[in-house]
Amino acid sequence: MVRTLNWVSAARSLADGLRASGDISSRSVYKAVASTPRHASVPTHFDNSGGVPTLWQRRTEEEGVRWLEPIYSNTSLVTELGLAEAVDAGWHRVPVSSSTQPSLTARMLEDLGIEPEDDVLDAGLGTGYQAALILKLVAGPDRLTACDISGTDAARDRLEALGHHPRIIEADATSWRWQRQFDKIIFSFGLPYVTDSIRTALAPGGRLIANVFGPMSAGLVLLEARSDGTLSGRFTEDGGTVMHDRREAGAVRAEPGERSGGTSGIPVEDFDNYHLKFLLSARLPGLDLQYGTEEGRPVRRLLLPDGRWGEVTYRAGHGAAGSYQDQGLWAVVEETWAWWVAHAKPSWDQFGLTVGPDGRHTLWHRSPDGDSWDVPTAHLG
Repeated sequence: MVRTLNWVSAARSLADGLRASGDISSRSVYKAVASTPRHASVPTHFDNSGGVPTLWQRRTEEEGVRWLEPIYSNTSLVTELGLAEAVDAGWHRVPVSSSTQPSLTARMLEDLGIEPEDDVLDAGLGTGYQAALILKLVAGPDRLTACDISGTDAARDRLEALGHHPRIIEADATSWRWQRQFDKIIFSFGLPYVTDSIRTALAPGGRLIANVFGPMSAGLVLLEARSDGTLSGRFTEDGGTVMHDRREAGAVRAEPGERSGGTSGIPVEDFDNYHLKFLLSARLPGLDLQYGTEEGRPVRRLLLPDGRWGEVTYRAGHGAAGSYQDQGLWAVVEETWAWWVAHAKPSWDQFGLTVGPDGRHTLWHRSPDGDSWDVPTAHLG
């Protein structure tokens, strides 16, 4: 059936579209996308049919074009649902795995600039599609090591069916004790911070690209390794985020415990601005944002992994009323917002990151000599 649907033409059309949009700029990445059967890595995917909770409908090869067309479009595809509850028309559950949007994958590969003789680490094997693209860029399968924390067998089988036999490890790439260094490292899952295992796995002069500082708003950073073990680089202009969970909180309720209150000058549209959320995520690692309503009024609630929280309720004509379990958290939020406004609301590509040999993460504005902040990472380990 796939032959009838002409995946070769579809793959070439996908590559043409990504080149026209500027996501592909090199001949090597174009040829990789145009000649790689994405459908071989995505035998099943799930369509979002809306509703609350979200209704997911399964698509398989038996559905022909309905299954194949999304695969060769510039679309992120949900490939796995966590403990899905079957209902008459599909499944209810939160997505736990996906095939990354091809434009984001292409931009990451272009930014890395993979050469045939590079040793590459694909951290987050997933469906195997990204690994299949990388194998078209390197001189041979021994140049690629792919790693995933679980479920590598299916991707391994798919790659072998395409004639690819890279080294595949089932492990957590962020803590695995690598016995070698790599020229290029690419992460296809959100990286809370750069662990020592990853920092030391990048060879001097090598490049690493990853989404960092999620889950609320992750930025795409391209880091280069220096001879002293320091990694440093800028966040990319286009951004792009791997799958993360945005929860709808409904009517936000305060947890038991001591509360403080006050007012906030942060407009709701700023709370919803990706660039401010990026900066808040860097200063408060692990920060998440809940969207909700209370008696028809917008509510924004910030949550940290250690249980601290703060929320604001927006009232027409009366500004925002705040409620906090921890005033120190809210002080950082207000201070960060004030700095961001005073500096003309900079976007994430105006920032950079340096990771020192001691593991210290420093976020900087415009240049390493500009305004900077230490990124606390200890509680994320």
